[in-house]
Formats: sequence, structure tokens, C-alpha cells
Amino acid sequence: MRLLPRVACALGAAGAVLCAWASSAEAGSFDPEGHFVADPGAVAGEGFDGPVERFLPPDSPAECAVEAYTLVEADDAVDGAGYLHVAVGQSCAERFEVALPAVTGSYRATVWMRHGTLDAQMTVLYPDGSGLELVVAKMAPTGRVTSDGWVELASNEFPVDGALAEHVYLRVIDMAALAGADVDALELVPAGDFVPQKDCAGVGDLACSAEEVCVHQRCRLGRLYVPPLPPDGQRDRMVDQMSAELRIFFGAHKTRTEDLPVALARLETLRGAKSAWEFWSGWGHAFRSLHDWHTSASTQAGSVDRSRRLDLCFIEGDGDASQAAWPKHPLYDDILVSHTGPPGDGTHGLRQGDRLVAVDGRHPIEWARGLQAVDWGSWQACDDGVFGEYAERMRGLILAYATTFSVIHCDAAAGTCAPTPETYQVAELPVDGGSQVACDNRPFYHLESGNPGANHGVGWQFFRGRIAGTTEAEAIYGMVWDTLYGGGDPAGWVNSHLIEAVADFRASARGVILDHRAGNGGTLDAPGYLIALVRPPLTLAVFPSYMQVAGDDGPDTPAEGLAFFDTFASVAAWKAGSTSFDPELPVALILHRDGSASDYFPHGMKGAGKVRLFGPHPTAGAFSTFIDYGYWGGVSWQFASGDTVGADGTPLLGTGVAPDEVVLPRQSDLLAGKDSLHEAALAWVRASLKP
Repeated sequence: MRLLPRVACALGAAGAVLCAWASSAEAGSFDPEGHFVADPGAVAGEGFDGPVERFLPPDSPAECAVEAYTLVEADDAVDGAGYLHVAVGQSCAERFEVALPAVTGSYRATVWMRHGTLDAQMTVLYPDGSGLELVVAKMAPTGRVTSDGWVELASNEFPVDGALAEHVYLRVIDMAALAGADVDALELVPAGDFVPQKDCAGVGDLACSAEEVCVHQRCRLGRLYVPPLPPDGQRDRMVDQMSAELRIFFGAHKTRTEDLPVALARLETLRGAKSAWEFWSGWGHAFRSLHDWHTSASTQAGSVDRSRRLDLCFIEGDGDASQAAWPKHPLYDDILVSHTGPPGDGTHGLRQGDRLVAVDGRHPIEWARGLQAVDWGSWQACDDGVFGEYAERMRGLILAYATTFSVIHCDAAAGTCAPTPETYQVAELPVDGGSQVACDNRPFYHLESGNPGANHGVGWQFFRGRIAGTTEAEAIYGMVWDTLYGGGDPAGWVNSHLIEAVADFRASARGVILDHRAGNGGTLDAPGYLIALVRPPLTLAVFPSYMQVAGDDGPDTPAEGLAFFDTFASVAAWKAGSTSFDPELPVALILHRDGSASDYFPHGMKGAGKVRLFGPHPTAGAFSTFIDYGYWGGVSWQFASGDTVGADGTPLLGTGVAPDEVVLPRQSDLLAGKDSLHEAALAWVRASLKP
């Protein structure tokens, strides 16, 4: 075989590419005749010419016990007379042991693959009680490719205590899971000193170096989760390419004018990055700076397992029972405990109606917004004044990044709260990886029967029936659900439920309460079935594809907005409504954290017939689509693209749908076992019943 100076690239939905690069620290080489020459400094490796030592974790599913690989004798192996053919998908993985010296040190691993798409990582497993946690080093292409199709993957340097390590192994999955992938020539080369694992108190703890971040009370070595550092020239080309993609395809008028310049400036700083972590963490921060509900950048750094739990959920509200003890913040709503799991089981004494007043000495939302540089799961509304996404993720953020959090405890029986808060040290919470109740912004459910379970796990399910506490004569019905992912098929799971619900409401209801407080979005066909209940046919907006508006900042004036609408009305119109709509049926729509198709849904409902929207604040304002990318080494990203313009010429992206009646969950109501938003919606429906 012959080594070719090629690069490995990832394709995105827009046809753009991200390419790997030739590493400056390679392992094995090739002689002039194309024969592989192992690195003389390698201390461990595997040529896959004979039997291999397979590691199967004791908790593996039974189906994973079956070997999903074969040894192949072939002349075109990279090293020796054969290679390994792996055919294993996501449900299982193959793991091949490597014997390292019983010393401390850091190593760089390389392996060659052909065909398929290999998710490869080096894993170091330590026994319980060793004081050391699992180490995972993701692998990505180096840019070296042979003339017969072998591609080199490499990890960044990962530390190993060889005396304590119980297992060191290469873990592989064929992501394509079709015909499988070939694997050969694994090498581990010493690459520096051992980096000990250190405890830390919270994000920003100086115990962690610039190459680490404190997550779940441990200093995490950032380079383990990202591809290698691109060399000087390649860094510039990658920054140029990513910046160009964003300039052409990202966002709409609001985000392109306000947020895109910030992200582009951050991308520029990557040209001088000196380490893999500095480059890739800066890249993630740049994408998070785009301030968009549809935009994210992910690596394995965002999926570190938690070691503790808070079996409860937080919600934005009005801490009316405790504001004498702790005043309301001038910008942010109060943060209340919405609901919990079983008392005493991971709740640490917190109860429904308690108020979270501070995290590391700051208002919880203010603190959470300050994590943008380190929080790979950062997720925020496009609307600058909406913070529901932060509240919904609060418990996970506290466990991952906080040192302390302070809570005012309340007595539900007395309806009173303590005069001072209690402060918790996150590191002192019991080590507990148990399950946690789901957070869906609903303190209670209100159907007469068939409500979601105590774990608040709504997911893809639909719950529908008569509202509890109402009479048969009132005929007030409701539905609880989260997703609007219809997918274009009327017979599909989501759309069929919506169609059936609308038919039942038309036939039987004198009033309806739709509880969509965890609106996960989806596709534009699904909202249309619900809008048809209350509105006659009309064109609500235009929503051109990103290719139709590439590079355009969108309308800047009302006149430009109307011209934009007229231009696309015949080719990209969003139409909804039905001639069989019911103008006399009162429909209350309860919202809290809603975006994407769950923005379009209330936009189409608002102002129609007898419809009233209830919520604490506007929706996310995510009136766009997105372009997503997948890459090697656990790296993926997506960014929003395009805008929606209403029939009046108003660009919609960046401004959420405002409720007709602003209702904050009240602390006093939670303590009394009441749901403020539902109570307001029910009162309005009762006063507006269809004759």
C-alpha cells in the first residue's frame, strides 16, 4: 500500500465539509515500498493477526456476549498478515484488551480502519475503591490515508496508572452498522507524564488547570473528549470555512445582526490556539454564542456521568410566600421547586414550593447564564427575555458545575417559609446515581383519569380526557403532550393522536385546555391539525428554505418584511386552518418552555376564535430550521438557518409568542397543592363555555 496525503472530511446538510488534518506526532510509518513500520517507541499494540483478548463488561446485555468480529487473513492488511472485521452497532460494542506497563504515564493511541464508520476510543477502567474514575479518550482521523483505503485514527494523550488500571482496551462501534469495518495496527506510544485525577469544588476551581474543567467535582482533562489540535495552516482554513458557513447559512435578521458577530469574533481567536482543548472548547463557545434554540455544539465533554442526584425539578415562578426573606431579582423570576421524587430519596429535604434563591451566591438564572464558556449542553431561547430552558436544566447544572446552592424551605401545612436560606455544599451530597423525576414544568396533572405517572415522563405520549373537578355537563376536556413531530404522515404516531383529539373535542367538548408546557417542537404539519380546530384556512406566514435565503440578513423594515412575504407567498407559505373550525369552542393553551414547532403552534392559535394563551413569558422564538453535522470522536453540531415572516411582514425569529394572560406559578399555590396556570386557564374556560 502507499500512504497518501489526504484528509478525512465530514459532510453537513448544506454540503459543507469539515476535514481532519495530518498530525505532527504520528505513530507507525511506511517504508518506500509501502510496508508498514511499527513505531519503535510503542509500548503496546495489536496487529490483529491472531486471537485477541476480548473484554466484556459484566453488566452487558446477553446479546452482546456473542462475538461480533472475525479475523481476516489478507495481503492488504496494514500490519502483518491479517486484520479484524468488526460488525457491531450501537446496542453493543467490541472491546479489545491492551497490556500496558505497570507504571504511570500518558499515551497516544493510533489505529487504522477501512470501510464503515468507526467510533473508536481508548478506555481505562479502574476498580471500585481505587479513587480513580473511568478514562475515555475519543479517536478521530489524523488525515493519513493509504491508497487502498485505510484511514488512521488517533487519540489525544490520555493518562494511565498502569499499576491500578483493571482494564485498558480499545472500544469500537461501526456507526454505519451495515457491512462492518476493518480494524488494524493499534499502537500505544508514550506521550508525556501522568496527569492525576483531582477533586474540585465547582466550575472555576483553581485546582483545575487551563486544560481541565471542573465537572461533577472532578477536574476533567478536556483533550480526552475532542479531536487532535489542527496544525497552524489547517487551523486558519478551518476558521475560514466555519465562519463562511455561518455567514452564508446561519440565522435570520435578529441573530445575524446581534449574535453572529460575537460568534465570528470568538472563532477568530482559535487561529492561535495552542492545544486541542483550547481550540475545540473555543469552537463550542463560539457556537453557543449564537444564542439560538436550534444551535448547539456537542462533544463527549457534555456527557460526563453524574455522581449525585437532585430528585426534583425547578420552575420559574413568583416566590410570594418568601419575598420578605429574600427579595425578588429585578430581572429574573424566582426559582421554585416544582415537584419532587419520593420524599427523602434524593431530595435532600427539599419539597414542592421551596425556593432556590442562589447558586454560588448569584441568582440561579444569572449563574446558569454565566456557564456559557464551559457548559456543552447550553440551551437558550432566541428571545432575549426568556430563560425557561435554564430553569428546566437547573438541577443538572447545579450537580455538574456548582459549589453551593441556597434554598428557603417552606411549610406547606402552615403556608409559611423560613426567614433565612439553608446552604448546601454540592460535594457533600451523598454519592447517588439513581433515577430522577422528569422536568416538564407541570407541578400537577389535571385529567380525571389517565394522567402521566409520578415520574412526570410524558415523552412521546399523549394523555387526554375530561378535566378533574369538572362536571359532565360542563364537558371540559384536556390534553397533555410534549412533541409536535408529525413527520408529514397523517397516520403517524403524533399526527394520528392529534387528529383523533381534534375530532373528539369537536364532537364532545364545550371547552378545552391544552397543556403544552414542555413544547419540544417537531414539524410544521403537526400544529396544523390543532390550529384547524379554531381557525379558518389562511396563510399565517412564509418560511423559505435556507437555500432560498442563503447569505441574506432578512427584512430590516416593515416594507421589506411585506416584500419578503409577497416574494415567498407562492412558494414557501405556511398555511393552516380548516373550514370546519369551531369559532364558539373556548380553547386555553398553557405554555412554559416551548420552541420550534411549539412556537409555530401558539403563533397559529393566538388571536383565533375563542383561544387564550396562558404562560409566564413568551415562547422561545425559534422560528427557523437547522442544519446539523456529525463528525468523528463524538463531535457534532447544528445551527439554525432561515427565518419566518408573518403576513404583516414581521420577522418572527427571536421574538417568542407572548401569552394573552401572563401567569407565574405562585409559591403560595404550590404550597397549597394548586397549579397557578391551570387554575387561571380553567377559570377562563368555565366563563366562556360553548353554548
